[in-house]
Formats: sequence, C-alpha cells, structure tokens
Amino acid sequence: MMTKTTTVPKNVYELAQERLRIVFNEFDNVYLSFSGGKDSGVLLSLCIDYIRRNNLKFSIWIMRYNIR
Repeated sequence: MMTKTTTVPKNVYELAQERLRIVFNEFDNVYLSFSGGKDSGVLLSLCIDYIRRNNLKFSIWIMRYNIR
C-alpha cells in the first residue's frame, strides 16, 4: 500500500525569515526604504529582530521617503 506524504505549508513569517537569511548571507549592505507605513514598519522590525536573534554584526541603513 502506498502512503501519501503531505507537507505542511510554511506561513508568511517563516517565509520572511528564510528570505531574510538569504539577504543577510548574500549582501554586505542592506538598505531599507521606509515610508512610515505599516508594511515598512513590519519589515524594519523583522530585520532588527533577525539581526538580534542571530547575533549578527550588521548595520541597517534606512532611507526615509515621503509620498505625497
């Protein structure tokens, strides 16, 4: 009898953590565009949390822009 294996899909947070791992491993500098909105605030928070959790010696440069 063949058994069917199922994989549990990853949630948005897990996928974001994978992407941050790639970004911080591949690049020497990371620049964030920050509008002050919810999305850019969440991304900044995720980056800071990732750096702290992984004890990285990394600086994030933030560019603030206004949309009018």
